[in-house]
Amino acid sequence: MAKDFIHFFGTTGNKEIFFKKIRSAGGYYCHVDDTNIIIDPGPSTFYQYIHKYGDKIDGMILSHIHIDHSNDLNILVEFMTDGGETKRGTLLLPKQAIEEKVLFPYLKDFLENLEVIQSSSNYKVKNIEITSSIEHRHGVENYGFIVKTKNHMIGFVTDTAFFPELLTSYQNCEILIMNVPYYIQDKPKPRHLDIANVEKFIQIVKPRKVILTHFNSNILEHNPDKIAKNLSDKYKIDVIAAQDDMVLEL
Repeated sequence: MAKDFIHFFGTTGNKEIFFKKIRSAGGYYCHVDDTNIIIDPGPSTFYQYIHKYGDKIDGMILSHIHIDHSNDLNILVEFMTDGGETKRGTLLLPKQAIEEKVLFPYLKDFLENLEVIQSSSNYKVKNIEITSSIEHRHGVENYGFIVKTKNHMIGFVTDTAFFPELLTSYQNCEILIMNVPYYIQDKPKPRHLDIANVEKFIQIVKPRKVILTHFNSNILEHNPDKIAKNLSDKYKIDVIAAQDDMVLEL
């Protein structure tokens, strides 16, 4: 396995797709620059992590409180801190997650560093620099992230409706990991991206690689692999449709 990688535990946030076992829900595990981070620990993230990795977690990032992103947050804080026996780890999360007790209050003191995310702000987890995006538009407080390593700038474009300022927030990212539930957005009040929005990111941000994930039935019906190939051919960059349990080598 590559020295630096991102493991996609799951590729859907849609209840119907998850409950019918069509795709798994779960977060990302990033092993970069000798730093281990879990991003958006949705359902099954804990189970998958402890069965595949023995390393300690250095930190976690929660983009927003929805259960497909936050379900395993508390048990992973327990795991990261040896059940509170060892004060360690950094957790970045929105203020709403504290106010609504998505993070159980007793766990706050287990952590070495608890950071409330602000728009377009800088943070650090061990050897990794992290910059939050501007606040996304998703119905709850929500942020994306740019993870800066020695060799890469990786943008995690979490759930959001499209608005032009997003593009500026992710400038200079060479890799974009994008939550794209829709082939064509069909909601009167959108809260997610579609493929036309992805094309705007490609045109303006100009990444060298794009990974599409977080699919619902709307995009699965149109074959994400085919969509990714068409985008690759059109823009002459590497576009990948994520699969459950996929490991992206960096």
